[in-house]
Amino acid sequence: MEADVRPKVRPTTYEAKRYVLQNHILTKLGDIPLSDLTEAQICRFLDERKRFGSHRPESVEYPGLSEVTMRHIHRCLQECLDSAVSTGMIPVNPARAFHYPTQRKVKATVLGDTEIEEYLDAAQALGYLPIFTLMLTVGLRQRELLALKWSDLDEQTGVLTISEGRCVVKGKLTDYGGNTRQITLTPETVALLRQEHNRHPSSEAMFVHPGTRKPYAPTMVRLLHQRIIEKAGLDHIRFEDLRHTVAVHALESKIEAKTVSALLGHTRPYTTRYAYSEYLPKKEEKAPVSDANAPTNEELQKAADQLGAMLRF
Repeated sequence: MEADVRPKVRPTTYEAKRYVLQNHILTKLGDIPLSDLTEAQICRFLDERKRFGSHRPESVEYPGLSEVTMRHIHRCLQECLDSAVSTGMIPVNPARAFHYPTQRKVKATVLGDTEIEEYLDAAQALGYLPIFTLMLTVGLRQRELLALKWSDLDEQTGVLTISEGRCVVKGKLTDYGGNTRQITLTPETVALLRQEHNRHPSSEAMFVHPGTRKPYAPTMVRLLHQRIIEKAGLDHIRFEDLRHTVAVHALESKIEAKTVSALLGHTRPYTTRYAYSEYLPKKEEKAPVSDANAPTNEELQKAADQLGAMLRF
């Protein structure tokens, strides 16, 4: 895995795969010679992991594992055995007898208007308002949120440039290239971000841990979210539901799917329409003709204004 996988993926992806390999696959299958590994053994392994594989008592699936985690485990096992086939260690890959379909439709708990207010009130009381206001305004991915630089924001125009290939690795901002997209923020959001920057003006990162002065780690920002929902009494809300809330409110406000897709950083409007199909005001059999064209700056600006209006400052 070190030689085959590490050079091809980001460090965070490699660590995730290594965790799955060490904590799930090798603990159960590591003593079986590759030549003796059968489909029946893999079937029993996957079934055992599905029912009893969780290491987290706080997980809602405990002691089992979710479909998402099972897909990760199966994919990792399949990649390892594919490598063994390519080097002639085994003739066929027994893991390919099993298939976990990709889950594409979103299952989310969407915050209502009152819950958004309660969430942000709690964030303000705890001193976390700027980062979570931005999250609930534009629905960034977690890695995009944590990897923002102050220089990504044009204070005069309110335009925020999001680098989709940048992330936090061992406390440092690391850029792997990739696409960028731009979103126009409301003046109120820009003012909050300016307040945040004034707390650590020498840091290039937009959001930093007050103790370490380094960008937040993913686990830390989820801990902040946990504190917020506990204070607000919204313990059913997951961190990823914040991004889903932005998407669903946008679609329910009749913002076109192509515009929501551009805001969220989806590769095409179809992804947005399919993932959030049950939240569309009116389901359609196929994407409208307007989806074929990229949203204009005016459409993106209007969408940003509508989403900003959800938050009462």
